[in-house]
Amino acid sequence: MRRSAMNAVVLIVATLVCVVPAGAQVPEQSLDLTQWRGQVVLVDFWASWCGPCRQSFPWMSGMRAQYGERGLVVVAVNLDEDAKAADEFLAGIQADFVHVRDPEGRFARAYGISVMPSSILFDRAGRPVYRHEGFHPDKTGEYERHILKLLEGRGPEAALAVVPAAPKRVGVRPWERGLLADPAMRLVCDALEIELDDHIYFSKEASSGGRGFGGGGCGCN
Repeated sequence: MRRSAMNAVVLIVATLVCVVPAGAQVPEQSLDLTQWRGQVVLVDFWASWCGPCRQSFPWMSGMRAQYGERGLVVVAVNLDEDAKAADEFLAGIQADFVHVRDPEGRFARAYGISVMPSSILFDRAGRPVYRHEGFHPDKTGEYERHILKLLEGRGPEAALAVVPAAPKRVGVRPWERGLLADPAMRLVCDALEIELDDHIYFSKEASSGGRGFGGGGCGCN
């Protein structure tokens, strides 16, 4: 691992000294992995507006239930600026993890997160060794194999290269894209106009096949 990347990880690891149980809320700007040294740690970066996150949480919960006694710890790092949105997300989903707030994206930047959700697996020595970008249900077997390898001490010899993200210059970071989901960000905001456009351009009788598979034109499809 390059020195700059190692320094970034050390800076994060040194920010908290208290031990917290699974399912607990820990203070913002706190992400300490040294307290779980000797265990396998899955650090998952998520946001309430992220659709795939709703798929990944049940899977992570299942992994923790299956492998928690063997040493798997799940740390969920939330990147919502609005804490209420995160709480509403968690209220309807099983998430007996350690929870960390990162509304300014400090930890996400330090770990070079570019896709939501993203997770990093740390081995029992505390080294980052696997990165999973996005959540793909068809790859859960691969994700689980990575966890098992680390639990059995068969992980990669080389640590993962963690490159901190460059300072923000323009645009939005992946964890800020919830802003784009705000109705106020739509090019067309009037509900009646949106409904009319959908009928004109995307209905079965329209000239465009639109978003579905029904085709267009005559409506016979």
